[in-house]
Amino acid sequence: MLKVTLDLFSGRPNPSWVLEEAEAQAILKEINNNRGIVTEVGSGYQGLGYRGITLELLSDDVSETDSLPTTFQIANGASLYESKGLEVAERLITGMSNSELRVSELGSFFDFDETLRRQLLDHLGTFPRIESQGELDTSGAVNDEEAIAQAVCYIERGAFNPNFWNDPAHIRRNNCYNYAANRRTDTFAQPGRATGNYPYPMDCASVTAAALSDGAHKRYHCLPDTEKPRYLIAMVVAPGVDYHWYRSHKEGFWGHKPGGTSAKNVDNSGRLITNPQTCDRTSGFPSYTQFCGYFYRPKSIKVN
Repeated sequence: MLKVTLDLFSGRPNPSWVLEEAEAQAILKEINNNRGIVTEVGSGYQGLGYRGITLELLSDDVSETDSLPTTFQIANGASLYESKGLEVAERLITGMSNSELRVSELGSFFDFDETLRRQLLDHLGTFPRIESQGELDTSGAVNDEEAIAQAVCYIERGAFNPNFWNDPAHIRRNNCYNYAANRRTDTFAQPGRATGNYPYPMDCASVTAAALSDGAHKRYHCLPDTEKPRYLIAMVVAPGVDYHWYRSHKEGFWGHKPGGTSAKNVDNSGRLITNPQTCDRTSGFPSYTQFCGYFYRPKSIKVN
């Protein structure tokens, strides 16, 4: 048996499915014959959007494994043989069945419709590669009814501390919502799950409502001192597909954590994020085209 996971989303858990013996044998034989497509998990593109396909052996009775790692990735931008890796990835995505598709972290059904499948297939091979490389809340643009009649709100900004999130024991179990709330729950937290208000459909209004039910406040709806630290966070959406969150830091930039990847302070183009409204969120797939607004995260927020 072979578990296949699309490393795709930032907020929602990644969809995964299991190939039974015959299909697993065929895929692994093809990979064994093209070992150059095998890469380590997390070795390729690690930004917002599609990041490759993770394959995990679930049994030791598969004859076509040879010396393949127990867990590895293909089509993540790290191989010198990406064309073949993308060919195998396309075969896997085309053949996956919604009747067997599950979200591994939650064990719940995941509807990967044909539109989303086609968009992903169209995107394969074109996803970006990154080149190496309390205070008064006055930052960012003001759109909320003249800042709610000139409200004066105070916030706190913590230091950027990516090592806390990138610990191997925790990196895959926490996502962008964990990062924005600064709560390492190891549950791949979802807006509204702690309060029974999981967002549907996946749009600005639904994700906003879910976050507000957890205790977040819209920007300029001030929080009292008893809610310190009051972090400034921001949310964007890939309409109908996924959401993503950012958090402001005292160094003057914004940090984020795309899904189970590393926490970082750069966007899809490798540029320092000084404004989540204008940073590169759309060059990957899914494309996070809608900026949904700024929020305050209070100490009492419920995250699960």
